[in-house]
Amino acid sequence: QNFNFYAGPVLQTVKGNVSLRGQAYSLYNGYDANIKETTGVGWLAGAAYQIPEIALRASLTYRSEIDHKVNINEDLSILNFPGLTSVLAGLDVPASKLQAINTEGKTTITTPQSVNLDFQTGIMADTVAFANVRWVNWKDFSIQPYKFGKVSEAVGGLVGRPNGFNLVEYSDDQWSVNAGVGRKLNDKWAGNMSVGWDSGAGNPVTTLGPTEGYWNVGLGLQYSPTPQTFIAGGVKYFWLGDAKAQTGAQAGSDEYVADFSDNNAIAYGLKLGYKF
Repeated sequence: QNFNFYAGPVLQTVKGNVSLRGQAYSLYNGYDANIKETTGVGWLAGAAYQIPEIALRASLTYRSEIDHKVNINEDLSILNFPGLTSVLAGLDVPASKLQAINTEGKTTITTPQSVNLDFQTGIMADTVAFANVRWVNWKDFSIQPYKFGKVSEAVGGLVGRPNGFNLVEYSDDQWSVNAGVGRKLNDKWAGNMSVGWDSGAGNPVTTLGPTEGYWNVGLGLQYSPTPQTFIAGGVKYFWLGDAKAQTGAQAGSDEYVADFSDNNAIAYGLKLGYKF
């Protein structure tokens, strides 16, 4: 049969560390957060179509949002200032919000849903063309660590954000496209070249990831000394999109604290494999 349908669970782990430094972060200068590794469960489902005679394969895969409930170890230096409560009270910050600053609680992090479309087809003997289109729902994603959030609710009214603000959020969904050609050179060697584009997830964007998408070109090579073993390597060069960077308190406005332009990056990798 040429059609296949599939579905199953997804097990995802997340962890991370954040350190905010500099006067641009105001009260959050010196803030540290350690997100210990945690596991969440989601699901995926999709459909695939293939015509083996011409090496044609196409698949469409959906992956769900995945929730993680974590205890984030947060260190906010401003909380050690003995007169903080008195200062905030003098600025008419409600007593309930002042009390909440010193409470503890869990943080929910929801990683975004995504859709992948993969396609490849033979275009001549020993040569295939391939492409991938990906959509990620970053517009609905945000991270607000518990204590970070309580402080933002207490001081948010001073910066026009009475309901507080997030550590990270994005204004747009992300689209990316990668396409290329792969060729089998002989029984032991194969290579590929590709070009890619990524829309980014909005601009201005968070200071923790100050780029608006990218363009890239890549080259890959694989050597198979035996039918069961291979060594593969590749390199990509990225032209990173110019972006204006915002702190969490500025998100959703035209304000920004830094302007990044004319940046690039190189990525490379090496893989050893054995086929059973």
